[in-house]
Amino acid sequence: MKKVLMFLMVAMLALPGISMAKLKAPDVLDTEKIMTDESLSKYKTIGVRLFSLDKVDYDNVDDEEMAKMKRFQKECQEKLAKAIKNDLEDHDIKAIILDEDGKGKADLIIDGKITKINLGSMVGRAFWGMGAGQAGLSVEGRLIDAKTGEDLAKFEHENGSGLGNGEKWTLVLHEAQDLGEKISEFVRKLSK
Repeated sequence: MKKVLMFLMVAMLALPGISMAKLKAPDVLDTEKIMTDESLSKYKTIGVRLFSLDKVDYDNVDDEEMAKMKRFQKECQEKLAKAIKNDLEDHDIKAIILDEDGKGKADLIIDGKITKINLGSMVGRAFWGMGAGQAGLSVEGRLIDAKTGEDLAKFEHENGSGLGNGEKWTLVLHEAQDLGEKISEFVRKLSK
């Protein structure tokens, strides 16, 4: 009888530890922190906010290019949000881009900010290659339960053009597209 009671006590003590197990980070983005133990599959509609442009760090942007940056930043925001939404929908997950004020009918919200825009160096790409002079985009963000406001996951990622050739603005927009697809993959893997 003592052995049975001892077994039940040990089992009861171990039970909370088992239920507190968190989802594993899918290893898609540079930094991933998961704060939930439940699959995200219960969220039926995912809302994507335009990533904030507060306090962006600019690399390889001169004074003349900075004048163009306001319009370009908006294009980056929209490209990133559309890429996340479209890739989620391509994988049969309902997604919407939220209004400017961040509101909309979503169960899960993808929120973030663009932390760095690097226009790169055409000279570096042409003469040195091997990643020198690459253009890129860096972001940080989080997944939020729309009902409770609770953070479910956080992430950071930097995407660079590597050996990519082309006009700097086009390279950065390509990185926004690719980055959006990676963020979508991160969400999809947490939804399994």
